[in-house]
Amino acid sequence: MSQTKNYYKILGVEKTATFAEIKKRYRELAKKHHPDVNNSSQKAENNFKILSAAYQVLSDKKKRKEYDQQASYRKSTSSRQDRQRSWTDPGDDFNFRGQRTEYQDDFRRTTTEEEQKYDPDFPTRGFDLQFMLELPLVTIALGGTVPYSYEKYVQCQDCEGTGSDSEGTCATCKGKRLVVQQATVDVKVPPGVGDKFTLRIPNEGGEGKNGGPPGDLLIQFITQPHPRFKRRQSDIYAEVPISRELAEKGGSLEVELLDSVQTIRIEEDTLTGEELRIPGQGAGINWGKKRGDFIVKFKIEDE
Repeated sequence: MSQTKNYYKILGVEKTATFAEIKKRYRELAKKHHPDVNNSSQKAENNFKILSAAYQVLSDKKKRKEYDQQASYRKSTSSRQDRQRSWTDPGDDFNFRGQRTEYQDDFRRTTTEEEQKYDPDFPTRGFDLQFMLELPLVTIALGGTVPYSYEKYVQCQDCEGTGSDSEGTCATCKGKRLVVQQATVDVKVPPGVGDKFTLRIPNEGGEGKNGGPPGDLLIQFITQPHPRFKRRQSDIYAEVPISRELAEKGGSLEVELLDSVQTIRIEEDTLTGEELRIPGQGAGINWGKKRGDFIVKFKIEDE
């Protein structure tokens, strides 16, 4: 993790910004500075890398917390030092509210370097795209196939990717050769995949230029909280309320599992907190070759 760049300033958000605000701002900047719409320039690629690094940290709760702690420490130590700094013109690519900081300077230094010359007709691979996909706990535990829609840059069909037509600059892509298009893929979720696991789907990323291969699509799985089930590695835990009479006398009870309903036997004099393990009814193990257990934790209801 960078020790100097101010990721909040790079994205142009406040330190109190919510995840939704950070995500919205990142998408706005990513569309503007994506290399595919800037003729694959080195400047655009550097901008895009810095934006992606900032978003990767600030969109992750754990990484963001660590980053904020490090930033607080750097601020307290730097206040005791007398440093003379020189500044360069930050330009107007981003809205930093008119304030110059050392972190902006880091960003500007990469954007003001001389761009490398390139052959516009050389085949270029498309860029990888990464998104987060929130899924129910049951889908994460058992696997499945879910459709996912997203936007990506593809070759403009009106000008066949040349950027111009018989009247001059292509009106559709405005000479950029690429346009944003909605795409949908079927994402195969492996059974028992870990939270925040990233699945790579080949050739579903940004389209290549001049016959170059497409990039890949990377999907990071985020588990949605379940109202009754909790997962611990490959085991699933569920708190099941039972009546005091059933706890004292024992008997049978239907319990909802991940993908079925099963009748279990309640022993006499069962106490609150006692557990019953149902083998093979938990989350998938080793991509579904086996399954963990389902643990029922009893809670006696007050009359």
